[in-house]
Order: sequence, then C-alpha cells, then structure tokens
Amino acid sequence: MRTRLRTLLVVVLLVASSAATANATAAGASGVDRGSASASATAPATDTPAPAQADDATDSNRSIGYVDGYRYDTAIDVDQSDGLSDAEIRAYVRRTMARVERLRGHDFETPVPVNVMSRDAYRANRSNAPTNATYARWNQQVWEAALIVGDETNLSSATSSYYSNSVQGFYSPSDDAIEIIVPSGKRAYIDRATLAHELTHALQDQTYDLGAAKYGGETQDAQLATSGLIEGEARYVQRQYTRRCTNGTWRCVATPSSDDSSSDSLASTDPSPPQSLQYTLYFPYASGPGYVNELIERGGWAAVDAAWRDPPTTTSEVIHGDAPAVTDVAVDRDAATNGWRTYPSVGVNGTDTLGEASIFMGLWWQSARYDAGVVPTDIRADDGYRTFRYAAPASAGWAGDAVLPYRNGDADGFVWKTAWETETDAGDFAAGYVAALKAHGATREDGVWIVSGDDGYRGAYRVVHANETVTVVNGPDVAAVNDIRPSLAGSESSPGTSGGSSPGFGLLAGALALLGALLVVLVRRR
Repeated sequence: MRTRLRTLLVVVLLVASSAATANATAAGASGVDRGSASASATAPATDTPAPAQADDATDSNRSIGYVDGYRYDTAIDVDQSDGLSDAEIRAYVRRTMARVERLRGHDFETPVPVNVMSRDAYRANRSNAPTNATYARWNQQVWEAALIVGDETNLSSATSSYYSNSVQGFYSPSDDAIEIIVPSGKRAYIDRATLAHELTHALQDQTYDLGAAKYGGETQDAQLATSGLIEGEARYVQRQYTRRCTNGTWRCVATPSSDDSSSDSLASTDPSPPQSLQYTLYFPYASGPGYVNELIERGGWAAVDAAWRDPPTTTSEVIHGDAPAVTDVAVDRDAATNGWRTYPSVGVNGTDTLGEASIFMGLWWQSARYDAGVVPTDIRADDGYRTFRYAAPASAGWAGDAVLPYRNGDADGFVWKTAWETETDAGDFAAGYVAALKAHGATREDGVWIVSGDDGYRGAYRVVHANETVTVVNGPDVAAVNDIRPSLAGSESSPGTSGGSSPGFGLLAGALALLGALLVVLVRRR
C-alpha cells in the first residue's frame, strides 16, 4: 500500500448488511483509495424547518453556517424520489455545506461541485487505470509478510474488484469536486450522509490541502495513520450530521431506497477479497472516528487542528491515542546471494513498514480463518466511535518494522524485521507468528518452519527472536531462506512460545461470522 498506487481520491464506500456475516466493505487508505462507510437515510422526502434547538457552534462568526445564500437551518424543497434537478442539487449541496461548516467550525472558501456517475461508468474508469507490474509484485510480498493474504489472493485484482463494487462517492482534490456513484439505470440521487462526508473532505482540502506530502505517508503504516485522521474526522462529522437528522434537530433530505443502499453494519456477499484485506483497509474508518473523538474530548476542535498540523504517522497512535517511541529498523539490502534481488525503485529504497494495525489484522485473520488462536476472533466494538478494535498482546508494544521483498526469477521472498518495546512484546509476536504458521501445518526443518500445504502460505519461514527484535525470512524453500539472509543461516527458529503467557485465545464459534458479541480487547501500551 503505497502512494504510487493511490489515485488521490477520498471516497465513501458502500456497506451492505447481512444477517449471516459481518465482513468489512468500506475501505480505502494506504496505497489505494481512501473511504468510509455511510449511514442509510430515513427522513421525509422533503423537509421543513426544524424547531430551534441548541447546536454545536456559536454565532460569533456568522459566516460559519452560511454558504452562498443558504444557512444551515434554511428550509429547502428537495424530493429525490423522482431524481434531482439542477436547482435541487444546488440547494441541497449548499445547505449541507453550511451544516458541515456549523459542525466543524471552519468556512468553505468556494462552493464544491457535486456530480453524479453511474456504477457502470465508475467501473469502466477503474478498469482503464494503468497498472504497474513491478509494484504489484513487490506489494504482494508486503501483504504476504503480515499473513494478511496468501499467494492464492491476487492483491491487485482483489482490491480493484472491491472498490469497483463498493465506492459510493469520492472527492477528488485534483479536481476540487465530488462524484456520487448511483446504481446504473437509476435516477440521480445523493445520500445525505455520503454528501456530508465528502463535503467534509472538501472542507479539509480547502483548509489544510490534502495534497500536502505530510498527509500522504511514505509507508503502509503512515498512510493508514494519516487516513485515520482524514477519514476519522469526516466520519465523525458525518455521524454528528446524521444524529441531528434522526433526532429532529434538523430536517433532512431523504435518500430513496435502493439495492445500492447501505447501513453501518459491515457485510459482504462476495467471498473475494478476503476479510483480512477488507478489515485492514477499513482501519481508518473503524479507529479514526474514535481517535478524533478522543482529541475533541481532550482539547476540542483545537486539538484536531493541532493534529492536522502534526498528523499521526503510526497506526499505534490512532489505536492507543499516544505516539510510540519508534525505532529506526534497518535491514541490509545487499546481503542476499545466488540471484536474489530487491526492488530498489519501489517503496522506501525497496522497503515498507507494516505497523501495528496490519500486524494485528494478519494475526486476526490467521485466528479467524485458520484457527491459529493468536488474537480474539470477535473484534467488534460499540463505543459510538470505534467500530473494531485493532489491538492484542501479540501486536501491542510495536516500536517499528521494515519489510524488504525479494525476487529471483519467478520466485519471491522477503525479510521482515520488527522492533518491540520489550523483549516480552517481541516474544509474544514471535509466538503468535509461529502459531499462525503451525495452523497451516508447519513443521521445523534445519531451524526453518516449512509450510507444505496448498492454502496460499506454502514456503519456508525462519523466525528469529533476539532481545527486542523479531526477524522473519521467507522463501520457497530452506535453501532460498539461507540465500536471502545468509547471516541467519543455522539460526534456530522460535519454537512458538513466549517468555510470558501464551498469546492464544479461545476461538469463538462461527469465527468468520463476527456475530455481534462485544469483546473488549485488553491493550498493553508501555
């Protein structure tokens, strides 16, 4: 997940409910698009002024909450049941802009164009996007190192398919405009929560400049972290907007029912991409609103403004609320022999950083899908702002990492070095990683774990725990592992137990369903 793959769109994604499953279908950070889940609309088709009630902002700045002739409480006559006229779109968009200003306390500099696009047209646009085979191969190894996907999943294809079916709307900073995606063949309509969310992104861009380098991030972890601020604030405002619509503070425009409508529960009827990919991409929308809410509780919107000046650079900060002391993890790029080469023109000199959220999600997937028993399989949270918890002892205490993919002809491999705050933290992670390999039937040979099955994780893995670090070396066989990192040849892989308690958790029945029960994950931050 890198900026070279991202199309610099800030998106809202479709989320469909299901009684049987709870797969994430909202996504979009690191290396691809940014996104969020939006709530379905239930208000009357036309609106009239709501009774005067207390609201967030004061009237000290009367331009806030007033846009191009529309106040946040101006009555508008908009009926979406037969589609939207140009006049209705103008009134609907400008009043929503005024309401976003009212909630956020910033002024729009200029009106924001809002257009409507069919899903077929959006899919066609995505299918015509250029691809980078070198980047795709490198990125595949990054995700496989974390065990989020195996080689049976084509990461590029799965991600492209996911967005083609899920995007509900997007804001393009390069065009300063919003596109709303509607079902093909349907009349134009705009979901009110989607509109508020995307207008928040437009306000962010006009206030802070979303194209600034500090909001991009050079690594997977940094991109997920900055997206936690960007999408977290947009979803926070979206929720405040929706709350005022449903409690009668504001009269709001209804969204017609549709096969493309969404709810705030996460589900997917499509078995591809895997849940692990979906939940990783969903991180900014699951944890970001909680991060923003905690900032507001500590210091109001001024604290959020301060975060924009100095955005989070690690998912650990978004998860726990405080920035970890990060170790600069160095990996030798010239150590491999017998034809194994890195990708020096991709990533940060060929490396990427996964970070705590991605590490957690890989271990969660191995527990939920393959019964590894490393982290809880039900990670749902319901504190009003965080949808899922991305923390457990096997991933807490992260202090840095660097993954360096390799290639040799058609063969692939990697070196992944992680740093931890304590030796116990490192041991917990090493034990969890080995437990995941054992869930695929791994056996030890010459100090290397060998997975011989055909479920996507076949290969050889050396897992070396040394003090506060853990190094994983992967290749197709033991000889490749030794060639990729000769200095570790002969080192004994971790046996899969830590110095403290076992990282395992009892598996819940129906692990893949994530059915409803709230489980508070104990998070250790040192």
